Amino acid sequence: MSIENNKAIVRQACQHISDRNLPALFEMIHPEGSWSVPYRSDRFQFGGYRDKAGICELLTQFLGGFTRFSFTPDAMTAEGDRVSVEARSEGIGPGTATYKNVYHMSFFIKDGKLHTVREYFDPYEVMAYVEQLEASA
Repeated sequence: MSIENNKAIVRQACQHISDRNLPALFEMIHPEGSWSVPYRSDRFQFGGYRDKAGICELLTQFLGGFTRFSFTPDAMTAEGDRVSVEARSEGIGPGTATYKNVYHMSFFIKDGKLHTVREYFDPYEVMAYVEQLEASA
């Protein structure tokens, strides 16, 4: 695939994340796909390596509670089968809980699908959001 095709695939994936169109996003993940967040899973519940089933479960859980959510790519570069994205997100809900974060994500494309995703973000922003949810429960 061409670099421009790979970038188009990643742009579509980012749009699905923003729209919380998880069935469409999951369809874009290669059957052998993986998604990793480089934080210790024993200290941060969203950290670690996940196969396709694991990331589908995690994203459904995390994104499902928002009443509004946006995921906006700000910069994108590509080389070969790798596309790197700098992005930001904002979310509201449930209730008055708010969430904002910044990301760097590396997407590796195989057979026209997302094969390997490495996601970097500020884990303290996630923890602050989760604390808001726990306080309102």
